[in-house]
Amino acid sequence: MIVKFEPRFRSMVWGNPKLNRLFNIETSPFIGEVWLLSDLEPFVTSAVDQEKTSLKKLMKDFDMDFPRFPVLIKLVSPAQWLSIQVHPDDTIARAVENEPWGKTECWYFVEPGKIAVVPNGTVLKNCSEPSEISEHLVYLDMRAGDLFFVPAGLIHTLGPESVVVEIQQASDLTYRIYDWGRKRETHIEKASMAVKDFRIEELIHRNFEKLNCGTFSVHHTFGRTHLIGLSIVVFLKEGFVAQIATKSYETFIIADETIEGEALVVKIEK
Repeated sequence: MIVKFEPRFRSMVWGNPKLNRLFNIETSPFIGEVWLLSDLEPFVTSAVDQEKTSLKKLMKDFDMDFPRFPVLIKLVSPAQWLSIQVHPDDTIARAVENEPWGKTECWYFVEPGKIAVVPNGTVLKNCSEPSEISEHLVYLDMRAGDLFFVPAGLIHTLGPESVVVEIQQASDLTYRIYDWGRKRETHIEKASMAVKDFRIEELIHRNFEKLNCGTFSVHHTFGRTHLIGLSIVVFLKEGFVAQIATKSYETFIIADETIEGEALVVKIEK
């Protein structure tokens, strides 16, 4: 089985013309996120076939018992620092938001970029003003080919001109702490509930090869690879699935097929 998906484009206040040029699309404001694979409204992706096969149909075909397809994949590139934010875990998402999942994610860096995190997130509870959290940021330079794991509860932000493939639980729950004066809504009380402490060295994966975070796994593949079972494939460069030529960032769901080229392969673990 080979199913290719059509991306959806999301304009953001911090959007980057780099993505508009990459996909040859004019928008105002610029594109900030390209949703490559999504079952989350309002940016649901459909298959590039006559039937416009949905992720819900594929879930039914493969006996997957989820409220929606559990993984969401984007291409993200901001022109400015993203808001300083945190995502809730599954427990908080269910109790507070009536959502099935929180948001654990990871960023694979297609180009060199920057991130900043607050590893001891519980310091938020001692900040008298939201802007004070910026004083606790630890800034990190990321190289092309690196991956940064962003578990639910980590205070984080992505730097300008970074280009990442974001692989995440299928949730759009974000608690914004500080938005660099852009005056968007913040969620300090909820963020204070969600924050946790982490060790940075456990989150950085230089020259990334593989990650299993419990809900999904990601593998960086090169050359010819035979994939067993259901797999999500995001091509990073031109390649092939079976005998079908592919382009950068084209995204497929396949079952028991062979791919060629550099790609990120995502498996649903639970």
